[in-house]
Order: sequence, then structure tokens, then C-alpha cells
Amino acid sequence: PVSVAITDAGGHLQAFGRSDGAAFLTVDIAIDKAWTASSFGQPTHVWNRIVQDPHMAPLTSRPRLVTVGGGCPLLADGRLIGGIGVSGGTYEQDRDLAEHALNRLGFEQS
Repeated sequence: PVSVAITDAGGHLQAFGRSDGAAFLTVDIAIDKAWTASSFGQPTHVWNRIVQDPHMAPLTSRPRLVTVGGGCPLLADGRLIGGIGVSGGTYEQDRDLAEHALNRLGFEQS
């Protein structure tokens, strides 16, 4: 059971779905993963490495920044048009589901 969120390029929620049995915490996490992915056009799992740098670590205090897998930017013709966030499984499962959705819908991978 997962929650899935889609944002536009400005991080504004455009679509959301929560499957039966998905924990309620997955709602905010999915939305924030989509927001994080659309913020700089980077997948959320990339942020985990970025914030290891002591100069970048203060970013972890940002309330919406998510640094685990499951968020991917939506790219069309090389242009950032939004983000997708998946929450409910492990960080690997969430990442796999988000990437699978991008492939099935024909979006570019970053």
C-alpha cells in the first residue's frame, strides 16, 4: 500500500492517490518527495549524498526536504515539468515504483 503525489514544476500538488491500507504518514512523505524532486530537478535519493557534505548538511533542517528514494523529477523534452513522490515501502521499493511510473508514462529519467 502506497501514496503517490504529483507536483508541477513549482512544487504545487496536482494529483494525489492513497491506496487502501497505506499508513497516513505516507501522505505527507509522498507529497514532500514530489516537492523535493521538483525543487532542483534531482531525484530524492541524490539528496542523501548531497547533505553528507558539511556545507550542505544545514539543508536537512528544511521541513519539506526528503533525502531518501521515492521522489523523481518529471522531465519532458529536457524540461522540468514537475515531480512524482511515492511512499509506503522501503526507500528502494519507493524509488523503483517512482522510476517504473516514469518509464510507463514515457517520461525521461534524470
